[in-house]
Amino acid sequence: MKMNITKSYVILFLVVVMTNSLSNSEVLVSPVIETAQNDVCFVPCTSRYGHYECAFDCMHKRYKDGGCVHGRCCCKT
Repeated sequence: MKMNITKSYVILFLVVVMTNSLSNSEVLVSPVIETAQNDVCFVPCTSRYGHYECAFDCMHKRYKDGGCVHGRCCCKT
């Protein structure tokens, strides 16, 4: 009897963990939000290439504005 209860709890735990890992909605929604707000994303942002450098490069390329979004330089029209 005790073995069956333990086995049931282990199976339930594994089902919950697998369901949670397969339904990570943040990963699926993130690119959609980013694409809706920014037109072009290119080089990665670093400590030397930050928000101001990204904005300058975007305006130099004739975009309206730009900035670092999720670690990449993204330009807006």
